[in-house]
Amino acid sequence: MIKNLKKTGFFVEKAFFSKNEIKKIEILFIKFISRYCLKKYKSISKKCSKLLKTKDYRINLIKLLEEIEKKDRKLFYGISRDFGVCEGFKKIINKNKLDRLLIKYFGKDYSFVQRTDPIMLFNKRNLERLQYKWHQESQFYPNHNKGLHFWFPILRNVGTKNDGGMLLAEKSNKKNYSFKHVKLKDAWTQKIPLIDVEKKYKIVCNKTSLGDVIVFESKVLHKSDQQTNIIPRVSFVIRFISNSKQFIKL
Repeated sequence: MIKNLKKTGFFVEKAFFSKNEIKKIEILFIKFISRYCLKKYKSISKKCSKLLKTKDYRINLIKLLEEIEKKDRKLFYGISRDFGVCEGFKKIINKNKLDRLLIKYFGKDYSFVQRTDPIMLFNKRNLERLQYKWHQESQFYPNHNKGLHFWFPILRNVGTKNDGGMLLAEKSNKKNYSFKHVKLKDAWTQKIPLIDVEKKYKIVCNKTSLGDVIVFESKVLHKSDQQTNIIPRVSFVIRFISNSKQFIKL
């Protein structure tokens, strides 16, 4: 895995999370939204409580996220940003398999690795402001020379093309590119490289089932895939970053 990571910049770890772990994340996410919305939108909070009692909670939660995004963009952004801080979520994703992978990648610097708070990413058809353009994570963390990032879907599987997944530029993990900074209202900050990514590199879109994780390096160029599915895609990204130059080698 690590050899392939060095060569292409990414790989897909199938069944990294068990079905039970994914379900735990989803159920915890529903409970979090219920509490998060209780003060401002009791109706949404009640809908969350009802979801916990249904077998088809996944599709209904996606619909509820659509409703929240339409009703209150600020609230939706808060949900996207703040769930990853929850200790319950961290407890589920902190597992021996993750530690082993980080140790192999970061080596002696493992103990100094910093984890940014995970965020939820939502890709809905005709909702361009929440879609990431081509970018490199390394440009968002310029003081860290090494990083490993984990992207995984929840609530539904993601197909290979035009299903709102993630596009990656193969072997684009060797250098940082100059970029233009774009910031629009109620949208993610963009740092778009000043090159024709799709002309320069082979573009890959991996099919991911619930439990699968795409692992990629900081310099890998990537973006949100086009979304034609009427059912939005929901995913999380977790970032691990390090700057070994700051630490004394023992």
